[in-house]
Amino acid sequence: MDGRDAAGPARVLVLSAPVGEGHVAAARVLAARMRALWPAVQVHEVEGTGRGGPRRDRLLRASYAATMRVAPRLYGLGYDLLVAFPRVAAFFKGVAAARLGRALAPLVAADRPDLVVSTYPLTSGGLAWLRRRGRLPGRTVAVVTDVAVHPFWVWPDVDETWTLLPASRDQARAIAPAADVRVAAAAVDPRFRPGDRAAARAATGAREDALVVLVTGGSLGFGGLDTVVAAVLAAGTGVQAVVLAGRNERLRERLLARGLPPERLVVHGWTDRVPELVTAADVVLTTAGGMIATEALAAGRPVLFATPIPGHGRAGAEMTAEAGLALVCPRPWDVTATVRRLRDTPGELERLAARAEEFARPDLDDALRALAARAPRG
Repeated sequence: MDGRDAAGPARVLVLSAPVGEGHVAAARVLAARMRALWPAVQVHEVEGTGRGGPRRDRLLRASYAATMRVAPRLYGLGYDLLVAFPRVAAFFKGVAAARLGRALAPLVAADRPDLVVSTYPLTSGGLAWLRRRGRLPGRTVAVVTDVAVHPFWVWPDVDETWTLLPASRDQARAIAPAADVRVAAAAVDPRFRPGDRAAARAATGAREDALVVLVTGGSLGFGGLDTVVAAVLAAGTGVQAVVLAGRNERLRERLLARGLPPERLVVHGWTDRVPELVTAADVVLTTAGGMIATEALAAGRPVLFATPIPGHGRAGAEMTAEAGLALVCPRPWDVTATVRRLRDTPGELERLAARAEEFARPDLDDALRALAARAPRG
Protein backbone atom coordinates (compact mmCIF):
# COMPACT_ATOMS: atom_id res chain seq x y z
CA MET A 1 0.00 0.00 0.00
CA ASP A 2 1.29 3.49 -0.83
CA GLY A 3 -1.01 5.38 1.57
CA ARG A 4 -3.37 6.53 -1.18
CA ASP A 5 -7.14 6.09 -1.14
CA ALA A 6 -9.12 5.56 -4.29
CA ALA A 7 -12.28 6.99 -2.72
CA GLY A 8 -12.55 10.71 -2.19
CA PRO A 9 -14.39 13.79 -3.40
CA ALA A 10 -14.12 14.43 -7.12
CA ARG A 11 -13.71 18.22 -7.02
CA VAL A 12 -12.16 20.19 -4.17
CA LEU A 13 -11.76 23.94 -3.87
CA VAL A 14 -9.09 25.12 -1.40
CA LEU A 15 -9.25 28.79 -0.46
CA SER A 16 -6.72 30.98 1.34
CA ALA A 17 -5.53 34.58 1.25
CA PRO A 18 -2.01 36.06 1.16
CA VAL A 19 -2.33 37.89 4.49
CA GLY A 20 0.68 36.55 6.38
CA GLU A 21 2.16 33.23 5.33
CA GLY A 22 0.25 30.91 7.65
CA HIS A 23 -3.09 30.81 5.85
CA VAL A 24 -1.50 30.06 2.48
CA ALA A 25 0.93 27.51 3.94
CA ALA A 26 -1.90 25.54 5.55
CA ALA A 27 -3.93 25.57 2.33
CA ARG A 28 -1.01 24.30 0.29
CA VAL A 29 -0.40 21.47 2.74
CA LEU A 30 -4.06 20.44 2.67
CA ALA A 31 -4.16 20.50 -1.12
CA ALA A 32 -0.97 18.44 -1.39
CA ARG A 33 -2.20 15.81 1.05
CA MET A 34 -5.54 15.53 -0.77
CA ARG A 35 -3.81 14.95 -4.08
CA ALA A 36 -1.61 12.29 -2.51
CA LEU A 37 -4.52 10.52 -0.82
CA TRP A 38 -7.04 10.73 -3.64
CA PRO A 39 -5.29 10.25 -7.02
CA ALA A 40 -8.38 11.09 -9.07
CA VAL A 41 -9.28 14.29 -7.22
CA GLN A 42 -9.31 17.66 -8.97
CA VAL A 43 -7.97 20.21 -6.48
CA HIS A 44 -8.27 23.88 -7.36
CA GLU A 45 -6.20 26.15 -5.09
CA VAL A 46 -7.10 29.84 -4.96
CA GLU A 47 -4.88 32.17 -2.95
CA GLY A 48 -7.16 35.18 -3.04
CA THR A 49 -10.57 36.47 -2.03
CA GLY A 50 -12.48 36.05 -5.26
CA ARG A 51 -13.71 38.58 -7.81
CA GLY A 52 -11.87 41.87 -7.37
CA GLY A 53 -9.45 40.04 -5.11
CA PRO A 54 -6.03 41.37 -6.19
CA ARG A 55 -6.75 44.91 -5.03
CA ARG A 56 -8.53 43.77 -1.89
CA ASP A 57 -5.78 41.25 -1.08
CA ARG A 58 -3.07 43.90 -1.46
CA LEU A 59 -4.97 46.18 0.91
CA LEU A 60 -5.48 43.41 3.48
CA ARG A 61 -1.84 42.36 3.28
CA ALA A 62 -0.50 45.91 3.55
CA SER A 63 -2.79 46.91 6.40
CA TYR A 64 -1.94 43.76 8.35
CA ALA A 65 1.80 44.23 7.89
CA ALA A 66 1.64 47.92 8.83
CA THR A 67 -0.42 47.24 11.92
CA MET A 68 1.88 44.48 13.13
CA ARG A 69 4.99 46.59 12.65
CA VAL A 70 3.74 49.98 13.80
CA ALA A 71 0.72 49.51 16.07
CA PRO A 72 0.31 45.90 17.26
CA ARG A 73 -1.67 47.14 20.26
CA LEU A 74 -4.31 48.40 17.85
CA TYR A 75 -4.67 44.89 16.43
CA GLY A 76 -4.97 43.53 19.94
CA LEU A 77 -7.57 46.13 20.87
CA GLY A 78 -9.66 45.12 17.86
CA TYR A 79 -9.58 41.47 18.92
CA ASP A 80 -10.46 42.31 22.53
CA LEU A 81 -13.40 44.48 21.49
CA LEU A 82 -14.82 41.81 19.18
CA VAL A 83 -14.56 39.20 21.93
CA ALA A 84 -16.07 41.50 24.55
CA PHE A 85 -18.95 42.73 22.38
CA PRO A 86 -20.45 39.81 20.41
CA ARG A 87 -23.15 41.96 18.84
CA VAL A 88 -20.54 44.30 17.40
CA ALA A 89 -18.63 41.28 16.12
CA ALA A 90 -21.80 39.88 14.55
CA PHE A 91 -22.45 43.16 12.70
CA PHE A 92 -18.97 43.33 11.20
CA LYS A 93 -19.02 39.61 10.42
CA GLY A 94 -22.25 40.07 8.50
CA VAL A 95 -20.84 42.92 6.43
CA ALA A 96 -17.62 41.04 5.64
CA ALA A 97 -19.41 37.77 4.85
CA ALA A 98 -21.75 39.44 2.34
CA ARG A 99 -18.90 41.17 0.55
CA LEU A 100 -16.74 38.04 0.36
CA GLY A 101 -19.70 35.83 -0.53
CA ARG A 102 -20.51 37.93 -3.58
CA ALA A 103 -16.84 37.94 -4.58
CA LEU A 104 -16.58 34.15 -4.29
CA ALA A 105 -19.89 33.32 -5.98
CA PRO A 106 -18.57 33.17 -9.58
CA LEU A 107 -15.69 30.91 -8.55
CA VAL A 108 -17.93 28.50 -6.65
CA ALA A 109 -20.47 28.42 -9.47
CA ALA A 110 -17.76 27.61 -12.03
CA ASP A 111 -16.06 24.90 -9.94
CA ARG A 112 -19.17 23.17 -8.50
CA PRO A 113 -16.98 21.60 -5.77
CA ASP A 114 -17.92 18.58 -3.69
CA LEU A 115 -15.72 19.95 -0.91
CA VAL A 116 -14.55 23.47 -0.09
CA VAL A 117 -11.79 24.03 2.46
CA SER A 118 -10.97 27.53 3.69
CA THR A 119 -7.97 28.55 5.78
CA TYR A 120 -8.76 32.28 5.92
CA PRO A 121 -11.53 33.53 8.25
CA LEU A 122 -13.08 36.13 5.95
CA THR A 123 -13.24 33.62 3.12
CA SER A 124 -14.98 31.17 5.45
CA GLY A 125 -17.52 33.90 6.14
CA GLY A 126 -18.13 34.30 2.43
CA LEU A 127 -18.79 30.58 2.14
CA ALA A 128 -21.26 30.77 5.04
CA TRP A 129 -23.08 33.60 3.25
CA LEU A 130 -23.34 31.50 0.09
CA ARG A 131 -24.56 28.46 2.01
CA ARG A 132 -27.37 30.46 3.63
CA ARG A 133 -28.54 31.40 0.15
CA GLY A 134 -28.38 27.89 -1.26
CA ARG A 135 -25.51 28.78 -3.58
CA LEU A 136 -22.82 26.48 -2.17
CA PRO A 137 -22.83 22.78 -3.09
CA GLY A 138 -20.80 20.16 -1.30
CA ARG A 139 -19.33 20.21 2.18
CA THR A 140 -17.44 23.16 3.66
CA VAL A 141 -14.62 23.11 6.20
CA ALA A 142 -13.02 26.09 7.94
CA VAL A 143 -9.50 25.25 9.13
CA VAL A 144 -8.34 27.46 12.02
CA THR A 145 -4.59 28.00 11.86
CA ASP A 146 -4.21 29.66 15.29
CA VAL A 147 -4.78 28.32 18.79
CA ALA A 148 -6.90 31.31 19.85
CA VAL A 149 -10.10 31.44 17.84
CA HIS A 150 -10.92 34.92 16.57
CA PRO A 151 -14.70 35.56 16.29
CA PHE A 152 -14.32 35.77 12.50
CA TRP A 153 -13.07 32.17 12.40
CA VAL A 154 -16.37 30.54 13.34
CA TRP A 155 -19.47 30.46 11.14
CA PRO A 156 -22.40 28.14 11.99
CA ASP A 157 -23.36 27.80 8.31
CA VAL A 158 -19.98 26.23 7.51
CA ASP A 159 -20.40 22.45 7.87
CA GLU A 160 -17.45 21.96 10.18
CA THR A 161 -14.62 23.93 11.77
CA TRP A 162 -11.24 22.38 12.59
CA THR A 163 -9.32 23.67 15.61
CA LEU A 164 -5.95 22.79 17.11
CA LEU A 165 -6.64 22.14 20.80
CA PRO A 166 -9.62 21.12 22.96
CA ALA A 167 -9.48 24.61 24.47
CA SER A 168 -9.67 26.08 20.95
CA ARG A 169 -12.72 23.94 20.22
CA ASP A 170 -14.40 25.10 23.42
CA GLN A 171 -13.66 28.74 22.60
CA ALA A 172 -15.12 28.33 19.11
CA ARG A 173 -18.26 26.70 20.47
CA ALA A 174 -18.72 29.58 22.91
CA ILE A 175 -18.57 32.02 19.98
CA ALA A 176 -21.02 30.02 17.84
CA PRO A 177 -22.83 27.28 19.81
CA ALA A 178 -24.54 25.97 16.66
CA ALA A 179 -21.24 25.37 14.84
CA ASP A 180 -19.85 21.85 14.36
CA VAL A 181 -16.35 22.28 15.82
CA ARG A 182 -13.74 19.50 15.92
CA VAL A 183 -10.13 19.09 17.05
CA ALA A 184 -8.00 17.98 14.10
CA ALA A 185 -4.34 17.42 13.31
CA ALA A 186 -2.44 20.55 12.39
CA ALA A 187 -2.24 21.37 8.68
CA VAL A 188 1.52 21.80 8.49
CA ASP A 189 4.21 20.73 6.06
CA PRO A 190 5.01 17.03 6.73
CA ARG A 191 8.67 17.99 7.14
CA PHE A 192 7.65 19.39 10.54
CA ARG A 193 7.76 16.18 12.52
CA PRO A 194 9.90 14.85 15.38
CA GLY A 195 13.32 14.14 13.91
CA ASP A 196 17.00 13.56 14.61
CA ARG A 197 18.22 16.65 16.46
CA ALA A 198 21.91 15.70 16.25
CA ALA A 199 21.74 15.22 12.47
CA ALA A 200 19.86 18.50 12.05
CA ARG A 201 22.46 20.33 14.11
CA ALA A 202 25.27 18.88 12.06
CA ALA A 203 23.51 19.96 8.85
CA THR A 204 22.69 23.49 10.02
CA GLY A 205 25.78 24.28 12.04
CA ALA A 206 23.96 24.56 15.35
CA ARG A 207 26.08 23.94 18.46
CA GLU A 208 26.03 20.50 20.05
CA ASP A 209 26.99 21.84 23.50
CA ALA A 210 24.44 24.68 23.82
CA LEU A 211 20.78 25.31 24.41
CA VAL A 212 19.75 26.27 20.86
CA VAL A 213 16.91 28.80 20.76
CA LEU A 214 15.31 29.39 17.36
CA VAL A 215 13.92 32.94 17.41
CA THR A 216 11.26 34.11 14.97
CA GLY A 217 8.78 36.91 14.47
CA GLY A 218 6.95 35.22 11.63
CA SER A 219 7.41 35.95 7.95
CA LEU A 220 7.51 39.71 8.62
CA GLY A 221 10.01 39.52 11.48
CA PHE A 222 7.94 41.74 13.75
CA GLY A 223 7.55 41.85 17.52
CA GLY A 224 10.70 43.74 18.57
CA LEU A 225 13.07 40.91 17.71
CA ASP A 226 16.16 43.06 18.39
CA THR A 227 15.19 43.27 22.05
CA VAL A 228 14.12 39.64 22.24
CA VAL A 229 17.38 38.38 20.72
CA ALA A 230 19.34 40.48 23.22
CA ALA A 231 17.30 38.92 26.02
CA VAL A 232 18.08 35.41 24.78
CA LEU A 233 21.80 36.16 24.54
CA ALA A 234 21.78 37.64 28.05
CA ALA A 235 21.06 34.14 29.39
CA GLY A 236 24.76 33.32 29.01
CA THR A 237 27.38 31.65 26.87
CA GLY A 238 25.73 28.24 27.00
CA VAL A 239 22.95 29.55 24.75
CA GLN A 240 22.99 29.94 20.97
CA ALA A 241 20.38 32.15 19.31
CA VAL A 242 19.41 31.20 15.75
CA VAL A 243 17.21 33.92 14.30
CA LEU A 244 14.75 33.79 11.42
CA ALA A 245 14.43 37.39 10.20
CA GLY A 246 12.00 36.38 7.45
CA ARG A 247 11.41 39.10 4.89
CA ASN A 248 12.63 41.81 7.27
CA GLU A 249 15.98 42.59 5.66
CA ARG A 250 16.61 45.59 7.93
CA LEU A 251 16.30 43.37 10.98
CA ARG A 252 18.74 40.86 9.51
CA GLU A 253 21.28 43.61 8.83
CA ARG A 254 20.92 45.06 12.34
CA LEU A 255 21.48 41.70 13.97
CA LEU A 256 24.49 40.89 11.79
CA ALA A 257 25.95 44.31 12.63
CA ARG A 258 26.33 43.17 16.24
CA GLY A 259 29.36 41.21 15.05
CA LEU A 260 28.79 38.25 17.35
CA PRO A 261 30.39 34.90 16.47
CA PRO A 262 28.14 32.13 15.10
CA GLU A 263 28.66 30.20 18.35
CA ARG A 264 26.40 32.82 19.91
CA LEU A 265 24.26 34.24 17.10
CA VAL A 266 23.23 32.95 13.66
CA VAL A 267 20.88 35.04 11.51
CA HIS A 268 18.88 33.77 8.54
CA GLY A 269 16.85 35.81 6.08
CA TRP A 270 14.05 34.19 4.09
CA THR A 271 14.88 30.47 3.94
CA ASP A 272 13.32 27.15 2.97
CA ARG A 273 15.27 25.33 5.70
CA VAL A 274 12.88 26.18 8.54
CA PRO A 275 11.85 22.54 9.21
CA GLU A 276 15.51 21.55 9.57
CA LEU A 277 16.24 24.54 11.80
CA VAL A 278 13.24 23.73 14.01
CA THR A 279 14.44 20.14 14.37
CA ALA A 280 17.91 21.38 15.35
CA ALA A 281 16.55 23.65 18.08
CA ASP A 282 15.82 22.82 21.71
CA VAL A 283 13.02 25.37 21.83
CA VAL A 284 11.35 27.77 19.40
CA LEU A 285 10.81 31.31 20.64
CA THR A 286 8.26 33.38 18.76
CA THR A 287 6.80 36.85 19.06
CA ALA A 288 4.25 36.07 16.38
CA GLY A 289 2.59 32.81 17.39
CA GLY A 290 0.39 31.52 14.60
CA MET A 291 1.74 28.99 12.13
CA ILE A 292 5.35 28.86 13.30
CA ALA A 293 4.26 27.88 16.80
CA THR A 294 2.09 25.11 15.37
CA GLU A 295 4.92 23.91 13.14
CA ALA A 296 7.29 23.78 16.10
CA LEU A 297 4.84 21.73 18.15
CA ALA A 298 4.25 19.40 15.18
CA ALA A 299 8.01 18.82 15.16
CA GLY A 300 7.95 17.98 18.87
CA ARG A 301 9.63 21.21 19.93
CA PRO A 302 8.21 23.29 22.79
CA VAL A 303 7.49 26.97 22.30
CA LEU A 304 8.35 30.15 24.17
CA PHE A 305 6.05 33.09 23.49
CA ALA A 306 8.07 36.26 23.99
CA THR A 307 6.26 39.55 24.53
CA PRO A 308 3.26 38.20 22.57
CA ILE A 309 1.27 40.78 20.67
CA PRO A 310 -1.83 41.97 22.53
CA GLY A 311 -5.22 40.43 21.95
CA HIS A 312 -5.18 37.42 19.67
CA GLY A 313 -1.46 36.69 20.08
CA ARG A 314 -1.56 36.88 23.86
CA ALA A 315 -4.72 34.77 24.06
CA GLY A 316 -3.17 32.03 21.88
CA ALA A 317 0.03 32.07 23.91
CA GLU A 318 -1.83 31.65 27.19
CA MET A 319 -4.02 28.84 25.81
CA THR A 320 -0.97 26.97 24.50
CA ALA A 321 0.79 27.37 27.84
CA GLU A 322 -2.27 26.13 29.72
CA ALA A 323 -2.13 22.99 27.56
CA GLY A 324 1.43 22.38 28.78
CA LEU A 325 2.96 22.98 25.36
CA ALA A 326 4.62 26.36 25.88
CA LEU A 327 5.83 29.01 28.30
CA VAL A 328 4.87 32.68 28.12
CA CYS A 329 7.45 35.42 28.69
CA PRO A 330 5.58 38.75 28.90
CA ARG A 331 8.72 40.92 29.18
CA PRO A 332 12.30 40.71 27.89
CA TRP A 333 13.72 39.90 31.33
CA ASP A 334 11.27 37.00 31.54
CA VAL A 335 12.84 35.69 28.33
CA THR A 336 16.31 35.80 29.87
CA ALA A 337 15.20 34.10 33.08
CA THR A 338 13.23 31.39 31.26
CA VAL A 339 15.99 30.55 28.78
CA ARG A 340 18.50 30.38 31.61
CA ARG A 341 16.19 28.09 33.61
CA LEU A 342 15.64 25.74 30.66
CA ARG A 343 19.39 25.56 30.10
CA ASP A 344 20.08 24.74 33.75
CA THR A 345 17.10 22.43 34.42
CA PRO A 346 16.82 20.09 31.42
CA GLY A 347 14.03 18.14 33.09
CA GLU A 348 11.59 21.01 32.50
CA LEU A 349 12.55 21.20 28.84
CA GLU A 350 12.13 17.44 28.48
CA ARG A 351 8.61 17.62 29.98
CA LEU A 352 7.62 20.36 27.56
CA ALA A 353 9.08 18.42 24.63
CA ALA A 354 7.15 15.30 25.63
CA ARG A 355 3.88 17.24 25.56
CA ALA A 356 4.81 18.68 22.16
CA GLU A 357 5.39 15.17 20.83
CA GLU A 358 1.90 14.21 22.04
CA PHE A 359 0.51 17.14 20.05
CA ALA A 360 2.41 15.87 17.00
CA ARG A 361 0.87 12.35 17.06
CA PRO A 362 -2.50 12.94 15.31
CA ASP A 363 -2.28 12.30 11.56
CA LEU A 364 -3.65 14.84 9.08
CA ASP A 365 -4.24 12.06 6.56
CA ASP A 366 -6.55 10.32 9.03
CA ALA A 367 -8.54 13.54 9.44
CA LEU A 368 -8.87 13.89 5.68
CA ARG A 369 -9.98 10.28 5.26
CA ALA A 370 -12.71 10.83 7.84
CA LEU A 371 -13.72 14.03 6.06
CA ALA A 372 -13.97 12.17 2.75
CA ALA A 373 -16.54 9.85 4.32
CA ARG A 374 -18.66 12.88 5.23
CA ALA A 375 -18.29 14.74 1.92
CA PRO A 376 -20.45 14.02 -1.14
CA ARG A 377 -18.83 12.63 -4.25
CA GLY A 378 -19.56 14.09 -7.65
